[in-house]
Amino acid sequence: MIFSIIPPREFAREILRQQLKAEEVHEGANFHFGHKATGNIERLVEFGKEFGFEVIIYPEQKIRGITVSSSQIRTLLERGNVDRARHLLGRIFSVAATPAAGRGYGSKYTVPTINLGPYEGLAPAHGVYISQTVINGECFDSVTNVGNRPTFGADSFAIESHLLDFHPIALTPETPVEIFFLHRLRDEIKFPSVEALRAQIAKDVHCSQRYFRSLKSFSRKSFSRP
Repeated sequence: MIFSIIPPREFAREILRQQLKAEEVHEGANFHFGHKATGNIERLVEFGKEFGFEVIIYPEQKIRGITVSSSQIRTLLERGNVDRARHLLGRIFSVAATPAAGRGYGSKYTVPTINLGPYEGLAPAHGVYISQTVINGECFDSVTNVGNRPTFGADSFAIESHLLDFHPIALTPETPVEIFFLHRLRDEIKFPSVEALRAQIAKDVHCSQRYFRSLKSFSRKSFSRP
């Protein structure tokens, strides 16, 4: 069922009340729903009275002058602004999946890497990020590339983390992996050679290590699990 084509009253009756058995619905003051977003919070309150559920309305929230909303957070992530998205979310943005076999470039040319399996959820803009990668509960400082790895030929989207403090760890196709995006370093670039890529990765690693040292200098408590 495609929710966006259901008229607002039908959505309130059939989805909220009949299917979900809603007794309370919590929404922001600017909430819209139903076909062409013609339903608003005032109509939802009316439908609640008609169909027997209460509507709890939350006022608009702003952080540093920015309205907190899912669309605003999505826009920030699509621009790669994971720092500001973190402020609105109240947590570090992350993606979770399981490992996938890569093309062997990381181990051959750079440092130990882990690739996420097929991922169709929301990801930050293509680029390189300072990150932390949690593998089966163990956290590694990392540098993560989101994108198509154009230096190696045909584009093939991947989320690939280079583990900075790596040690051997057992992996299976079911091992849970979660990547926390801390700060964007740069755009994804097509390099003229593997050597140029290797040199840039060394710079990315250096920047990331300096970032983590700075964090630890400000706080002695562990930053191992965001």
